[in-house]
Amino acid sequence: MENFRKQPLSEQNIPDDDLGIKVSELLSIIGNNKLSAFIVEKLNVVSIKDEFIAIKGARTLVNIQKSVNKKFHKEDLISDLEDISLYDSNNEFTINFNNINNNEYFQELGIPKISSTPIYSAARDFFSELYQMDKYASVLIRNGYRDIVETNLSMLKEIHKTSKRYRILHDIKDNLFYLRAIISLQNYHNYDNNIAVVISLLTLHDETKRTGLEYRLKKFEYNESFIRAFFESSEVKQLEGIGIVKNLIEISNDEIKREALRFSGVCSIVFGQEDGIDDELFIQPQEIKSRILSVKHNQVPKTAIQELSNIEKSSIVHENIYNDILKITKIKNADQIKYLVVSKVENAKNEDIKKLKSQILAELSNSVSNILQLLTVFRKIELLASEDIEVTEYLRYIIYQALIERK
Repeated sequence: MENFRKQPLSEQNIPDDDLGIKVSELLSIIGNNKLSAFIVEKLNVVSIKDEFIAIKGARTLVNIQKSVNKKFHKEDLISDLEDISLYDSNNEFTINFNNINNNEYFQELGIPKISSTPIYSAARDFFSELYQMDKYASVLIRNGYRDIVETNLSMLKEIHKTSKRYRILHDIKDNLFYLRAIISLQNYHNYDNNIAVVISLLTLHDETKRTGLEYRLKKFEYNESFIRAFFESSEVKQLEGIGIVKNLIEISNDEIKREALRFSGVCSIVFGQEDGIDDELFIQPQEIKSRILSVKHNQVPKTAIQELSNIEKSSIVHENIYNDILKITKIKNADQIKYLVVSKVENAKNEDIKKLKSQILAELSNSVSNILQLLTVFRKIELLASEDIEVTEYLRYIIYQALIERK
């Protein structure tokens, strides 16, 4: 569904006059979230509410999050299985919640029940918790056997008494409901995207004051439940005979998965092509090398706040990545490195990769005789996948493996 596809934003789309945002304005996106209010209090943000966060693109980032908040309301509904039915009046597969009277949000809407369209893996997760019948149910639904699906659910209600917490997305503009996920009743703390944006900008603001480094928003990827922002620092290192290396901090947040907020180290290589025009290639190692800090949904807010102090590890992470990147100055056979990437693309199982495989392999078919030509080809295949965030991320990893690890 297009509504939920991850959207990219590049620095070219950031207005020139977006030089940052005031702390007090940043706090406006947290709304009535009690967890957000607790974190803001413990971070003593009130004491700096009049400070200006001088991060280019910060206002754009906040405005995008505000637009998402305006479009979607996210509500966690606790429901018994016996109060759930399937399919709507048009015979479309939906998961219906027939007892929502105890939920304040739905009471205010004045509706007695809702029909939700499951998105992402919500339908699979719903049925997998019913004696692992997800594959069976999926085949029945796909082939139109509504009566068998409903009969199975009815029989299961007799033996499976359970309550779950369901994340409902209300598309306010279109007045449609979607089932986003099933989340834990006990071990889930809602570190949502609003909190992530606030914490990210406040943490980088503190880092600027501590180190003197400046940051700007380089790239941003988002949907209603996920964000990923790349903040480029002002620190630059030389890469002899090739160009320079820039440091970035990647900040991502997933409102559903176990790992919520994550800070990772990323680097870009800015290199001069043979026509004298500089180009830029992003590369990223596997998580074990790139991780700076992370907050999981099962972490209590106190330990989550303590984890933020690990931002100081960013300099160590970037130094290690830079030392790895220095290895590419020793590459003798550029074509051999290219074929490592060719092999990985040819053997990729991911469906998104397969859609672009022929185009990527066509670009990789060009011979290269030196490191600058190699980097140029790698940059071109990254551009081919620029509209598909998952493929782009995959390419960053395999390019890193080929350039640095020679595998």
